[in-house]
Amino acid sequence: MQMQIRKSFKIIVWLNLATIFFASALHAQVTGSYTTTADVPLRSGPGSNHPVISTLPKGIKINVVGKEGYWFKVESKHGGKPGYIDEKFATRNDVARVAAANTKSPSVAGSYRTLREIELRQGPGSKSPTVARLPADTKVNVVRAEGDWLRVESKKGGKPGYVEKRDLERMRK
Repeated sequence: MQMQIRKSFKIIVWLNLATIFFASALHAQVTGSYTTTADVPLRSGPGSNHPVISTLPKGIKINVVGKEGYWFKVESKHGGKPGYIDEKFATRNDVARVAAANTKSPSVAGSYRTLREIELRQGPGSKSPTVARLPADTKVNVVRAEGDWLRVESKKGGKPGYVEKRDLERMRK
């Protein structure tokens, strides 16, 4: 009987130690720097039934300090109120860097020419205000892509803006 009690006691101690070890390992894997993948509501508690404190915009870095169920506990680096976001709206920054490094995409930067007369827009979208009109066959300098829009910056001091990819053709060197 006493042998059985000792054996049971050892099992209970082992299970408690294993639980503590795995819980701390899980906590270490969750905490750290993340980036939001969409505009996401920051809630006062872990669940959609809690009030929204504010909305975190897509693409900002957040500091995750814990997890409750499917909800990340987020702390502000600027002294704002802590809150909770659904984990599906955040990606760990070291994972995002590895994925970006493993994705080989050709650079869009370089010289292009307009295929037709087009509107240079203030932002990436057809609803953004027009900055200027560019005639057909105008040489432009593309610095980056944002979805289906290309950021154009002048080497001669002209206004920067955005044009749709479909309206440009890369110039051969």
